[in-house]
Amino acid sequence: MNLFITGLNREWQRIISQPSYWASLFLLPLVAFVIVWAIVITPNITDVSLDIVDLDGSKASRDLAFRLDASASVVVEHILHSEQRALERAKGKESFGFLVIPKGYHGKLVSGQFVELNAYVNQQNFMLGNILSNQIIRQVIEDGTKESALELMMGGQIKEQALANVYPLKLSRSVLGNSYLNYQSFLLAALLPHLWHVIVMMVTVIALGSEFKNGSVKQWMQVSNNRLSLAMLTKFSVPVLVMAIWICLIDIFVFRMLGAGGYASLGSLLVASWLTQLCYHFAGFLIVAITTNYRLSLSAAAFYTTPAFAFVGVTFPTFNMNWMSQLWQSLLPISVLIQVQNDILHWGATLFDVWPKLTIVALYALLFGVLGMLTIRKKLYDKHYWFKH
Repeated sequence: MNLFITGLNREWQRIISQPSYWASLFLLPLVAFVIVWAIVITPNITDVSLDIVDLDGSKASRDLAFRLDASASVVVEHILHSEQRALERAKGKESFGFLVIPKGYHGKLVSGQFVELNAYVNQQNFMLGNILSNQIIRQVIEDGTKESALELMMGGQIKEQALANVYPLKLSRSVLGNSYLNYQSFLLAALLPHLWHVIVMMVTVIALGSEFKNGSVKQWMQVSNNRLSLAMLTKFSVPVLVMAIWICLIDIFVFRMLGAGGYASLGSLLVASWLTQLCYHFAGFLIVAITTNYRLSLSAAAFYTTPAFAFVGVTFPTFNMNWMSQLWQSLLPISVLIQVQNDILHWGATLFDVWPKLTIVALYALLFGVLGMLTIRKKLYDKHYWFKH
Protein backbone atom coordinates (compact mmCIF):
# COMPACT_ATOMS: atom_id res chain seq x y z
CA MET A 1 0.00 0.00 0.00
CA ASN A 2 2.87 2.35 0.84
CA LEU A 3 4.40 1.71 -2.57
CA PHE A 4 1.10 2.56 -4.24
CA ILE A 5 0.76 5.84 -2.31
CA THR A 6 4.38 6.75 -3.03
CA GLY A 7 3.93 6.04 -6.75
CA LEU A 8 0.68 7.95 -6.82
CA ASN A 9 2.30 10.94 -5.12
CA ARG A 10 5.16 10.88 -7.63
CA GLU A 11 2.73 10.87 -10.54
CA TRP A 12 0.76 13.76 -9.06
CA GLN A 13 3.96 15.80 -8.75
CA ARG A 14 4.70 15.04 -12.38
CA ILE A 15 1.23 16.21 -13.39
CA ILE A 16 1.44 19.58 -11.67
CA SER A 17 5.03 20.16 -12.87
CA GLN A 18 4.23 19.61 -16.57
CA PRO A 19 1.91 22.26 -18.08
CA SER A 20 1.02 20.07 -21.07
CA TYR A 21 0.05 17.24 -18.71
CA TRP A 22 -2.21 19.11 -16.29
CA ALA A 23 -3.68 21.27 -19.05
CA SER A 24 -4.65 18.17 -21.05
CA LEU A 25 -6.26 16.64 -17.99
CA PHE A 26 -8.12 19.56 -16.47
CA LEU A 27 -8.28 22.45 -18.96
CA LEU A 28 -8.43 21.10 -22.52
CA PRO A 29 -11.63 19.01 -22.05
CA LEU A 30 -13.42 22.04 -20.62
CA VAL A 31 -12.26 24.33 -23.44
CA ALA A 32 -13.28 21.76 -26.07
CA PHE A 33 -16.70 21.34 -24.46
CA VAL A 34 -17.39 25.09 -24.30
CA ILE A 35 -16.27 25.71 -27.90
CA VAL A 36 -18.27 22.84 -29.40
CA TRP A 37 -21.35 23.66 -27.33
CA ALA A 38 -21.14 27.31 -28.42
CA ILE A 39 -20.97 26.26 -32.08
CA VAL A 40 -24.11 24.12 -31.95
CA ILE A 41 -25.99 25.93 -29.18
CA THR A 42 -28.95 26.37 -31.55
CA PRO A 43 -30.48 22.88 -31.77
CA ASN A 44 -32.57 23.25 -34.92
CA ILE A 45 -31.97 24.78 -38.33
CA THR A 46 -34.38 27.61 -39.14
CA ASP A 47 -34.72 30.31 -41.77
CA VAL A 48 -32.73 28.73 -44.59
CA SER A 49 -32.76 31.40 -47.28
CA LEU A 50 -34.58 30.64 -50.55
CA ASP A 51 -35.34 32.83 -53.56
CA ILE A 52 -38.41 32.31 -55.74
CA VAL A 53 -38.49 33.09 -59.44
CA ASP A 54 -42.18 33.74 -60.10
CA LEU A 55 -42.82 33.67 -63.84
CA ASP A 56 -46.56 33.09 -63.39
CA GLY A 57 -47.58 35.94 -61.11
CA SER A 58 -50.79 34.19 -60.19
CA LYS A 59 -52.71 33.67 -56.98
CA ALA A 60 -51.44 30.07 -56.83
CA SER A 61 -47.77 31.09 -57.21
CA ARG A 62 -48.11 33.78 -54.55
CA ASP A 63 -49.81 31.28 -52.24
CA LEU A 64 -46.96 28.79 -52.72
CA ALA A 65 -44.40 31.49 -51.91
CA PHE A 66 -46.37 32.47 -48.81
CA ARG A 67 -46.57 28.87 -47.59
CA LEU A 68 -42.82 28.35 -48.03
CA ASP A 69 -42.03 31.58 -46.20
CA ALA A 70 -44.41 30.66 -43.37
CA SER A 71 -42.60 27.39 -42.67
CA ALA A 72 -40.17 27.35 -39.74
CA SER A 73 -37.22 26.02 -41.72
CA VAL A 74 -37.33 28.27 -44.82
CA VAL A 75 -37.40 32.03 -45.33
CA VAL A 76 -38.15 33.45 -48.77
CA GLU A 77 -35.60 36.23 -49.24
CA HIS A 78 -36.66 37.62 -52.62
CA ILE A 79 -39.38 37.15 -55.24
CA LEU A 80 -37.53 37.53 -58.52
CA HIS A 81 -38.51 37.48 -62.18
CA SER A 82 -35.19 36.35 -63.63
CA GLU A 83 -33.53 32.96 -63.28
CA GLN A 84 -30.16 34.52 -64.04
CA ARG A 85 -30.46 36.90 -61.09
CA ALA A 86 -31.46 34.04 -58.80
CA LEU A 87 -28.47 32.00 -59.99
CA GLU A 88 -26.13 34.93 -59.32
CA ARG A 89 -27.46 35.24 -55.79
CA ALA A 90 -27.03 31.50 -55.16
CA LYS A 91 -23.46 31.55 -56.50
CA GLY A 92 -22.75 34.60 -54.34
CA LYS A 93 -24.02 32.64 -51.30
CA GLU A 94 -26.76 35.20 -50.75
CA SER A 95 -29.23 32.31 -50.80
CA PHE A 96 -29.02 28.53 -50.52
CA GLY A 97 -31.16 27.95 -53.60
CA PHE A 98 -34.13 29.08 -55.65
CA LEU A 99 -37.43 27.72 -56.95
CA VAL A 100 -38.70 28.53 -60.43
CA ILE A 101 -42.50 28.75 -60.76
CA PRO A 102 -43.18 28.54 -64.52
CA LYS A 103 -45.63 30.60 -66.50
CA GLY A 104 -49.03 28.91 -66.65
CA TYR A 105 -48.55 27.22 -63.25
CA HIS A 106 -52.02 28.14 -61.96
CA GLY A 107 -53.80 27.22 -65.18
CA LYS A 108 -52.21 23.79 -65.36
CA LEU A 109 -53.01 23.12 -61.70
CA VAL A 110 -56.72 23.80 -62.01
CA SER A 111 -56.99 21.91 -65.30
CA GLY A 112 -55.21 18.86 -63.92
CA GLN A 113 -52.28 19.06 -66.34
CA PHE A 114 -48.71 18.02 -65.58
CA VAL A 115 -46.75 20.83 -63.92
CA GLU A 116 -42.95 20.91 -63.70
CA LEU A 117 -41.26 23.09 -61.10
CA ASN A 118 -37.48 23.34 -61.02
CA ALA A 119 -35.66 23.89 -57.74
CA TYR A 120 -31.93 24.59 -57.61
CA VAL A 121 -30.36 23.85 -54.24
CA ASN A 122 -26.79 24.23 -53.01
CA GLN A 123 -25.96 20.70 -51.89
CA GLN A 124 -22.43 21.58 -50.77
CA ASN A 125 -24.07 22.03 -47.40
CA PHE A 126 -25.76 18.64 -47.34
CA MET A 127 -28.14 19.22 -44.45
CA LEU A 128 -29.34 22.67 -45.56
CA GLY A 129 -29.81 21.38 -49.09
CA ASN A 130 -31.95 18.51 -47.83
CA ILE A 131 -34.07 20.81 -45.70
CA LEU A 132 -34.78 23.08 -48.66
CA SER A 133 -35.54 20.15 -50.96
CA ASN A 134 -37.90 18.48 -48.49
CA GLN A 135 -39.75 21.68 -47.66
CA ILE A 136 -40.20 22.63 -51.32
CA ILE A 137 -41.53 19.18 -52.22
CA ARG A 138 -43.93 19.22 -49.29
CA GLN A 139 -45.32 22.68 -50.00
CA VAL A 140 -45.64 22.08 -53.75
CA ILE A 141 -47.65 18.91 -53.12
CA GLU A 142 -49.89 20.61 -50.56
CA ASP A 143 -50.41 23.67 -52.74
CA GLY A 144 -51.16 21.60 -55.84
CA THR A 145 -53.62 19.45 -53.92
CA LYS A 146 -55.36 22.50 -52.46
CA GLU A 147 -55.76 24.26 -55.82
CA SER A 148 -57.00 21.15 -57.62
CA ALA A 149 -59.44 20.31 -54.84
CA LEU A 150 -60.86 23.86 -54.81
CA GLU A 151 -61.42 23.73 -58.54
CA LEU A 152 -63.27 20.41 -58.26
CA MET A 153 -65.40 21.74 -55.39
CA MET A 154 -66.30 24.78 -57.47
CA GLY A 155 -67.42 22.32 -60.13
CA GLY A 156 -69.97 20.80 -57.73
CA GLN A 157 -68.10 18.05 -55.88
CA ILE A 158 -68.17 17.90 -52.10
CA LYS A 159 -64.88 18.22 -50.21
CA GLU A 160 -64.45 14.48 -49.60
CA GLN A 161 -65.00 13.68 -53.28
CA ALA A 162 -62.59 16.36 -54.40
CA LEU A 163 -59.84 15.19 -52.05
CA ALA A 164 -60.36 11.59 -53.11
CA ASN A 165 -59.94 12.59 -56.76
CA VAL A 166 -56.79 14.67 -56.34
CA TYR A 167 -55.21 12.78 -53.48
CA PRO A 168 -56.05 9.09 -53.88
CA LEU A 169 -53.06 7.95 -51.85
CA LYS A 170 -52.74 9.18 -48.28
CA LEU A 171 -49.23 8.94 -46.84
CA SER A 172 -48.25 9.16 -43.19
CA ARG A 173 -44.58 10.05 -42.63
CA SER A 174 -42.85 9.37 -39.33
CA VAL A 175 -39.17 9.98 -38.63
CA LEU A 176 -37.51 7.44 -36.35
CA GLY A 177 -34.95 9.06 -34.08
CA ASN A 178 -34.13 12.79 -34.05
CA SER A 179 -37.39 13.67 -35.77
CA TYR A 180 -36.78 17.43 -35.56
CA LEU A 181 -33.27 17.34 -37.08
CA ASN A 182 -31.78 18.48 -33.80
CA TYR A 183 -28.15 19.41 -34.39
CA GLN A 184 -27.32 18.71 -30.76
CA SER A 185 -28.76 15.22 -30.97
CA PHE A 186 -26.52 13.86 -33.70
CA LEU A 187 -23.63 16.36 -33.86
CA LEU A 188 -22.92 17.55 -30.32
CA ALA A 189 -23.56 14.09 -28.86
CA ALA A 190 -20.97 12.66 -31.27
CA LEU A 191 -18.42 15.50 -31.26
CA LEU A 192 -17.93 15.61 -27.51
CA PRO A 193 -17.03 11.90 -27.10
CA HIS A 194 -14.82 12.21 -30.19
CA LEU A 195 -12.81 15.11 -28.75
CA TRP A 196 -12.69 13.35 -25.38
CA HIS A 197 -11.19 10.16 -26.86
CA VAL A 198 -8.50 12.22 -28.61
CA ILE A 199 -7.56 13.74 -25.25
CA VAL A 200 -7.57 10.30 -23.58
CA MET A 201 -4.94 9.08 -26.04
CA MET A 202 -2.90 12.26 -25.75
CA VAL A 203 -2.89 12.15 -21.93
CA THR A 204 -1.78 8.50 -21.99
CA VAL A 205 1.12 9.27 -24.32
CA ILE A 206 2.16 12.28 -22.24
CA ALA A 207 2.06 10.28 -19.01
CA LEU A 208 4.16 7.35 -20.21
CA GLY A 209 6.08 8.85 -23.12
CA SER A 210 7.57 11.62 -20.99
CA GLU A 211 9.26 8.96 -18.82
CA PHE A 212 11.22 7.75 -21.85
CA LYS A 213 11.73 11.30 -23.07
CA ASN A 214 13.24 12.42 -19.75
CA GLY A 215 15.13 9.19 -19.16
CA SER A 216 13.33 8.72 -15.82
CA VAL A 217 12.12 5.16 -16.43
CA LYS A 218 14.53 3.70 -13.86
CA GLN A 219 13.35 6.07 -11.10
CA TRP A 220 9.72 5.39 -11.98
CA MET A 221 10.19 1.65 -11.70
CA GLN A 222 12.22 1.89 -8.47
CA VAL A 223 9.34 3.67 -6.75
CA SER A 224 7.20 0.58 -7.45
CA ASN A 225 9.96 -1.83 -6.45
CA ASN A 226 10.45 -2.72 -10.15
CA ARG A 227 6.98 -4.26 -10.38
CA LEU A 228 5.59 -3.31 -13.77
CA SER A 229 1.94 -3.92 -12.93
CA LEU A 230 2.16 -1.67 -9.84
CA ALA A 231 4.08 0.97 -11.79
CA MET A 232 1.39 1.01 -14.47
CA LEU A 233 -1.35 1.23 -11.85
CA THR A 234 0.21 4.26 -10.15
CA LYS A 235 1.06 5.83 -13.50
CA PHE A 236 -2.48 5.79 -14.89
CA SER A 237 -4.72 5.97 -11.80
CA VAL A 238 -5.07 9.75 -11.90
CA PRO A 239 -5.48 10.12 -15.71
CA VAL A 240 -8.03 7.29 -15.82
CA LEU A 241 -10.06 8.75 -12.95
CA VAL A 242 -10.03 12.31 -14.33
CA MET A 243 -10.97 11.30 -17.88
CA ALA A 244 -13.69 8.99 -16.52
CA ILE A 245 -15.18 11.95 -14.66
CA TRP A 246 -15.09 14.05 -17.82
CA ILE A 247 -16.98 11.48 -19.92
CA CYS A 248 -19.44 11.02 -17.07
CA LEU A 249 -20.19 14.75 -17.12
CA ILE A 250 -20.50 14.68 -20.94
CA ASP A 251 -22.96 11.76 -20.84
CA ILE A 252 -25.05 13.43 -18.13
CA PHE A 253 -25.11 16.66 -20.15
CA VAL A 254 -26.20 14.83 -23.31
CA PHE A 255 -28.93 13.02 -21.40
CA ARG A 256 -30.32 16.26 -19.94
CA MET A 257 -30.00 18.08 -23.28
CA LEU A 258 -32.03 15.41 -25.09
CA GLY A 259 -34.42 14.72 -22.23
CA ALA A 260 -33.51 11.04 -22.49
CA GLY A 261 -33.87 10.22 -18.78
CA GLY A 262 -37.40 8.89 -19.18
CA TYR A 263 -36.60 6.14 -21.67
CA ALA A 264 -32.81 5.62 -21.93
CA SER A 265 -30.28 4.08 -19.56
CA LEU A 266 -27.55 6.45 -18.38
CA GLY A 267 -25.79 3.58 -16.63
CA SER A 268 -25.53 1.63 -19.90
CA LEU A 269 -24.00 4.60 -21.67
CA LEU A 270 -21.51 5.16 -18.85
CA VAL A 271 -20.37 1.54 -18.94
CA ALA A 272 -19.89 1.77 -22.72
CA SER A 273 -17.97 5.05 -22.36
CA TRP A 274 -15.67 3.77 -19.61
CA LEU A 275 -14.91 0.57 -21.50
CA THR A 276 -14.02 2.63 -24.58
CA GLN A 277 -11.85 4.85 -22.41
CA LEU A 278 -9.85 1.88 -21.11
CA CYS A 279 -9.43 0.68 -24.68
CA TYR A 280 -7.87 3.99 -25.73
CA HIS A 281 -5.64 4.11 -22.65
CA PHE A 282 -4.30 0.70 -23.65
CA ALA A 283 -3.97 1.85 -27.28
CA GLY A 284 -1.87 4.83 -26.20
CA PHE A 285 0.16 2.58 -23.94
CA LEU A 286 0.86 0.22 -26.86
CA ILE A 287 1.92 3.09 -29.14
CA VAL A 288 4.46 4.33 -26.58
CA ALA A 289 5.68 0.77 -25.97
CA ILE A 290 6.31 0.28 -29.69
CA THR A 291 7.90 3.64 -30.50
CA THR A 292 9.41 4.75 -27.13
CA ASN A 293 9.61 8.12 -28.85
CA TYR A 294 7.62 10.97 -27.36
CA ARG A 295 6.94 13.01 -30.49
CA LEU A 296 6.40 9.99 -32.70
CA SER A 297 3.94 8.58 -30.15
CA LEU A 298 1.95 11.83 -30.10
CA SER A 299 1.88 11.87 -33.90
CA ALA A 300 0.73 8.24 -34.07
CA ALA A 301 -1.96 8.87 -31.46
CA ALA A 302 -3.19 11.89 -33.41
CA PHE A 303 -3.25 9.88 -36.64
CA TYR A 304 -5.32 7.15 -34.99
CA THR A 305 -7.85 9.39 -33.26
CA THR A 306 -8.23 12.78 -34.93
CA PRO A 307 -9.67 11.69 -38.34
CA ALA A 308 -11.95 9.13 -36.67
CA PHE A 309 -14.97 11.46 -36.77
CA ALA A 310 -15.13 11.06 -40.55
CA PHE A 311 -15.57 7.29 -40.15
CA VAL A 312 -18.19 7.00 -37.40
CA GLY A 313 -21.23 7.46 -39.65
CA VAL A 314 -22.22 10.98 -38.58
CA THR A 315 -20.84 12.90 -41.56
CA PHE A 316 -21.07 10.10 -44.12
CA PRO A 317 -23.08 6.83 -44.02
CA THR A 318 -20.77 3.95 -43.20
CA PHE A 319 -22.62 1.44 -45.38
CA ASN A 320 -21.72 3.47 -48.49
CA MET A 321 -18.01 3.59 -47.71
CA ASN A 322 -15.56 1.51 -49.73
CA TRP A 323 -13.99 -1.58 -48.18
CA MET A 324 -10.84 0.24 -47.10
CA SER A 325 -12.83 2.87 -45.21
CA GLN A 326 -15.00 0.21 -43.59
CA LEU A 327 -11.89 -1.73 -42.59
CA TRP A 328 -10.41 1.36 -40.97
CA GLN A 329 -13.70 2.11 -39.25
CA SER A 330 -13.76 -1.40 -37.77
CA LEU A 331 -10.41 -0.62 -36.09
CA LEU A 332 -11.80 2.43 -34.28
CA PRO A 333 -13.40 1.68 -30.89
CA ILE A 334 -14.95 5.18 -30.90
CA SER A 335 -17.13 4.13 -33.85
CA VAL A 336 -18.61 1.38 -31.68
CA LEU A 337 -19.25 3.86 -28.86
CA ILE A 338 -21.11 6.23 -31.22
CA GLN A 339 -23.25 3.34 -32.50
CA VAL A 340 -24.00 2.20 -28.95
CA GLN A 341 -24.76 5.78 -27.89
CA ASN A 342 -27.23 6.10 -30.76
CA ASP A 343 -28.88 2.79 -29.81
CA ILE A 344 -29.26 3.92 -26.20
CA LEU A 345 -30.33 7.53 -26.79
CA HIS A 346 -32.68 7.01 -29.75
CA TRP A 347 -33.83 3.41 -29.44
CA GLY A 348 -33.87 2.90 -25.69
CA ALA A 349 -31.39 0.02 -25.82
CA THR A 350 -30.10 -1.48 -22.58
CA LEU A 351 -26.63 -2.71 -21.68
CA PHE A 352 -27.77 -6.25 -22.51
CA ASP A 353 -28.82 -5.11 -26.00
CA VAL A 354 -25.53 -3.38 -26.84
CA TRP A 355 -23.16 -5.82 -25.15
CA PRO A 356 -22.39 -7.76 -28.37
CA LYS A 357 -20.99 -4.54 -29.84
CA LEU A 358 -19.10 -3.68 -26.66
CA THR A 359 -17.47 -7.12 -26.70
CA ILE A 360 -15.47 -5.90 -29.71
CA VAL A 361 -14.16 -2.97 -27.67
CA ALA A 362 -13.32 -5.28 -24.76
CA LEU A 363 -11.33 -7.55 -27.09
CA TYR A 364 -9.44 -4.58 -28.50
CA ALA A 365 -8.63 -3.39 -24.97
CA LEU A 366 -7.34 -6.84 -24.02
CA LEU A 367 -5.27 -7.08 -27.20
CA PHE A 368 -3.73 -3.62 -26.81
CA GLY A 369 -2.99 -4.20 -23.13
CA VAL A 370 -1.33 -7.59 -23.54
CA LEU A 371 0.76 -6.48 -26.52
CA GLY A 372 1.76 -3.32 -24.69
CA MET A 373 2.93 -5.21 -21.59
CA LEU A 374 4.89 -7.74 -23.65
CA THR A 375 6.53 -5.02 -25.73
CA ILE A 376 7.46 -2.59 -23.00
CA ARG A 377 9.09 -5.22 -20.75
CA LYS A 378 11.87 -5.60 -23.30
CA LYS A 379 12.59 -1.86 -23.46
CA LEU A 380 12.20 -0.51 -19.93
CA TYR A 381 15.83 -0.79 -18.85
CA ASP A 382 17.45 -0.41 -22.23
CA LYS A 383 19.01 3.07 -22.21
CA HIS A 384 18.97 3.03 -26.00
CA TYR A 385 15.27 3.92 -25.77
CA TRP A 386 15.71 6.79 -23.30
CA PHE A 387 15.91 10.51 -24.03
CA LYS A 388 14.13 10.20 -27.37
CA HIS A 389 12.23 13.37 -28.08
